[in-house]
Amino acid sequence: MISRMKLTGLDVFDSTIQRTNAWLKELMQELNWSDHRKTYLAFRSVLHALRDHLPVNDAISFGQQLPMLIRGFYFDGWNPTGKPLPLGARHDFLSVISNSLAFDGDSTSNPEIVARAVFRLLDRKVTDGEIEDVQHLVPAALFDLWPPGLRAA
Repeated sequence: MISRMKLTGLDVFDSTIQRTNAWLKELMQELNWSDHRKTYLAFRSVLHALRDHLPVNDAISFGQQLPMLIRGFYFDGWNPTGKPLPLGARHDFLSVISNSLAFDGDSTSNPEIVARAVFRLLDRKVTDGEIEDVQHLVPAALFDLWPPGLRAA
């Protein structure tokens, strides 16, 4: 068992840092990656694409389910004006992720693989009811990116 390190001296901060690291480690394993920064940027890219395609109140509700530090980068830089963004096809969603990854210097990662890995992580980490709510809000074109159990709901 890993002992709880005191990083900041405040339990609430130490706890969210440890939870965020655990989530990122799981995502790294999902993607079979070893680069922490690349994993964080990929996670952030998918969360931002999802957030920007949800109605504002639903994006806020979803964000509240996330650990404090992840919630911070989920909401970082968000301007809810003009949201949700229109989404005609799954390709539009994946293009947003691809453009975000490229902006961060990663032009080689497959946005569909990244999106599927993040959605599997969220399926494990966020309450089932909240994920189902989010899944029912996104266009049908994105359903096949979600874990199979949710698609059947």
